[in-house]
Amino acid sequence: MIISLAAVWVIWGSTYLAIKIGLESLPPFFMQGTRFVFAGGAMLLILKLRGTPWPSRRQIRNASVVGVLLLIGGLGTVTVAEDRGVDSGLVATIIAIQPMMMTLWGGIWKTWPKRMEWIGMSIGMVGVVVLMSDSGLSGTWSGTLLVFGACFSWSFGSAISRRIDMPTGLMTTGIEMAAAAVVFMLLSLLTQENISVPTLRSSLAVAYLVIFGSIIAFTAFTYLISHVAGPLAMSYAYVNPAIAVLLGVVLSDESVSANMAVALPIILCGVAIVTNASRLKTEEASL
Repeated sequence: MIISLAAVWVIWGSTYLAIKIGLESLPPFFMQGTRFVFAGGAMLLILKLRGTPWPSRRQIRNASVVGVLLLIGGLGTVTVAEDRGVDSGLVATIIAIQPMMMTLWGGIWKTWPKRMEWIGMSIGMVGVVVLMSDSGLSGTWSGTLLVFGACFSWSFGSAISRRIDMPTGLMTTGIEMAAAAVVFMLLSLLTQENISVPTLRSSLAVAYLVIFGSIIAFTAFTYLISHVAGPLAMSYAYVNPAIAVLLGVVLSDESVSANMAVALPIILCGVAIVTNASRLKTEEASL
């Protein structure tokens, strides 16, 4: 569990910058479609060679729907937002509302968080608000609204994936990515994206997204969403803004502002509270 959390906390925090680099010479839908063609295709091929049985039609349908909600409605919308000029740090900051949204979706099935989980999420949001008030983070209104729409889609997909019949293990991840690859490529064709030979910098960014962002981190998230409490599985949303902004400082020669210095410990404090509260709830459920 710790390794999976570390993967989604750190790696996903870096993917916002990787997406922005990939967009330098590739259109958004084709870039993400290429990413998931390779990632989903490689994963399904490996599972097939290992003799993993194919899931039922119902499981394939459910995984495809969840994949579209997560990777098209969520990630695809974020990619379009970044293509419209929204800073990667601001995108990651807005994404931090996802745990709250997933909690509200969970309330439909009467799975409200415990008091300490609410406290931890609230503290995390305070840190995010401090970070979001940084004047160095900018973006267009249309792009920013798209990010909020992405939060809605991703949180709903995450919530229902815990309550419908899904494939087991890595097969879930493979089918979700394969479904997303098909839809991304169709969107690229329908919108008549201008596709040209990418630069080496963009190509390396896409390769990073395939290996680390998709195969490693998305697989880790799929595991977490089905094995741990919702607030803990979604806690990456509090850490990612800090990672995204810090990477901007290291790789883009940005300066560390007072907002960043104040926000980081607040965010980490909120994550620690959510993690501990979720662990205790899991232990109580197993007794």
